[in-house]
Amino acid sequence: MAAARAIASIEWGESLVPASVAPPALEAEVRKAMGGMVPGWLGRLTPAPWVVRAFVRLQSVAHISVDLGNLVELVVSQDNSCRYCYGAQRAFLRMLGYPEARIAGLERDFHVAELTRADRLAFEFARKISRANPRPERTDVEELQQAGFSRAAVAELAAVAAGTLFKNRVATLLALPSETFESMVERPLFRLIRPLLAWRIRPKPHRPEPLPHPNAGPYAAVVAALDGSPRAGGLRHIIDDAWASEILSRRTKALLLAVVSKGLDCSSSLREARTLLEHEGLAARDVEGVLTNLGAPGLDAREARLVPFARETIRCQPAVIQRRMREVVGGFGVGEIVETAGVLALANTLCRLSLLVEVW
Repeated sequence: MAAARAIASIEWGESLVPASVAPPALEAEVRKAMGGMVPGWLGRLTPAPWVVRAFVRLQSVAHISVDLGNLVELVVSQDNSCRYCYGAQRAFLRMLGYPEARIAGLERDFHVAELTRADRLAFEFARKISRANPRPERTDVEELQQAGFSRAAVAELAAVAAGTLFKNRVATLLALPSETFESMVERPLFRLIRPLLAWRIRPKPHRPEPLPHPNAGPYAAVVAALDGSPRAGGLRHIIDDAWASEILSRRTKALLLAVVSKGLDCSSSLREARTLLEHEGLAARDVEGVLTNLGAPGLDAREARLVPFARETIRCQPAVIQRRMREVVGGFGVGEIVETAGVLALANTLCRLSLLVEVW
């Protein structure tokens, strides 16, 4: 009950996007990936299909345990005060059979919970990835390696933390409503049906996978840093699908990437964004003006709203950012709103993962 009160205490607005009916093929993709479940977010994210697919592509692990990945998602979602992801992940763990005492101990303070030193370091690293204030340094990576994590495992741990942040940002910016299955775990009959649920939804460990080929699109170096992890292929698809989507212009998306990169002082990501903007015909001087002033006379009406707002999404409180999101996207179509949330979430994710390019 204490956990339920803590989740419910997170101030959360009404959803910015209505529920709709997903195309049968897209629903089938999600159902297959989610062990037969159809989450409530499907209908709300459907207007930007690549965002739907991003949610299900950010799941597999091969170099860290499924258990550690599950708990990292809880730790990061709680740390970001994401009402949707925190509540859903907590219920998901309960369905898998995680004892309430173990979950509660991790939530109170993982530094004093009954964990190995390696797990504590993993959770601390995940929080540093998410907060990026300050960003993790080479010494953090070296400490994990000394605790027994391989290079591939460290990269995958970073990908799980950053992938969780992607979902946190989308869910928070759109104020996704709670899933109905959250209350199910508190019902008396839950103990009877839990083993069947767990059998259906339990994530499976994956084998290491080679880099996707080709890996020639934007942020190829970040994808390459995940060599051997199934997350590499998933991330390549997400980036390519986001870039190919025509809901927002490529220039608009690249501007948002640049602003977030500048705000996080992420030099490698900023170089990528500058290159993308150059391909879209924006001169280096003009890009610098946008980054310095968070605006420029040459921006269109939509960009003039989104560019300064992008900086606010780097670190944010749910209630505040939801109010601002509602102001900024006033008059946008539903697809534009969903894609805006997706691009801003992806920008924050890629900047945090660019750490891997800088520390190796």
